[in-house]
Amino acid sequence: MSLSNPFNRHSRRGLLIELNPYQILAAGISRMEESPVTLDCAAEFDSHDDAGLRQWLGANFEKQNTWVPVVCGFVPPEGLLQRESIQTRKLAEPSYLENLVREQYKIENPDSWKLATLSPQDGVLVGPEGTQRPALVCGVSHTNVHRVQQRLLDHRLLPYRLEQGILPLLGSIADFKARRDDKRAIVVVVIEHEHTTAYILGKEGVHTPSAVRHGFASIVQAARKEFGLNDAVEIRDRLQLADEELLLRATKFVRAIGRDLKPLVDSYEMTTGQPVGEIYCAYLPPALSWITEPLSQVVGRTPFVMDCAAWLPTVGIQMADGVPAFGSHWLGALSLVAGANLTKPDDLQG
Repeated sequence: MSLSNPFNRHSRRGLLIELNPYQILAAGISRMEESPVTLDCAAEFDSHDDAGLRQWLGANFEKQNTWVPVVCGFVPPEGLLQRESIQTRKLAEPSYLENLVREQYKIENPDSWKLATLSPQDGVLVGPEGTQRPALVCGVSHTNVHRVQQRLLDHRLLPYRLEQGILPLLGSIADFKARRDDKRAIVVVVIEHEHTTAYILGKEGVHTPSAVRHGFASIVQAARKEFGLNDAVEIRDRLQLADEELLLRATKFVRAIGRDLKPLVDSYEMTTGQPVGEIYCAYLPPALSWITEPLSQVVGRTPFVMDCAAWLPTVGIQMADGVPAFGSHWLGALSLVAGANLTKPDDLQG
């Protein structure tokens, strides 16, 4: 789901930014509406480090002296993305989708949300034609959208496109696997503080099993016990030091998440007959990338490996000289501009 704000941006420098549960990822776009997209600088910040972002923007965009157009992906704390069987003809009724999300997902005020239905296979908008079919019901509250918009505006960043970041990320991974002719499904995992969300990409498109009741807090709790630490800062720092001692205990730290995730993956295989081969943990910063390996082991699968440097040219993205190589945690941010598609109208516009 995306929201766009058109204005004259010809030949202007712009910004790519992702606001995810762990980090702010930012990269300069040398010229908006140019293909291929050229990224001329990049930086990473902790998720709440707006001061660091402001300083970096001042150093890299100071000569622009104007509002900077920005392509932004964000992960809303109360976002909705669920596979659901819907009666497509009823989409023509204004209350149908609102009543569905109110009843199914306990959203009390759906009229204050931006809602849409997308195809699980290719992500295109599902219209009111046909009878019953599976669809991805996606949504984000106006409150979350306005909060992100205001955060950007406080940095003199003018939203060119504002998008629920998980959607282009899933699209990029599905496209990458199709190019490899990989017939196995893949699990994309988002570990948030109190819960973990899994998206299974397979032959029938996106599947959305129930959320796992354990999140990053369960990893913190296990580390607290294993290392005998009580201070939150000490625990955080210890988890970001992937030495031999930590890696030897890593399986214990992710066991709670993996124990609940494995039956969801096994159930998908039994229901569809399609094997699940890999697991990708989205948004984890480099200091926490060690989580993927033991979690994959607990679930009985292998980590998803992708060479971003080799992938970028295939989707119309290039890096200017001097820009460091992007790690796999940048995949969500880079997916926002994959395909050099900054001028194509979005299916969902605000």
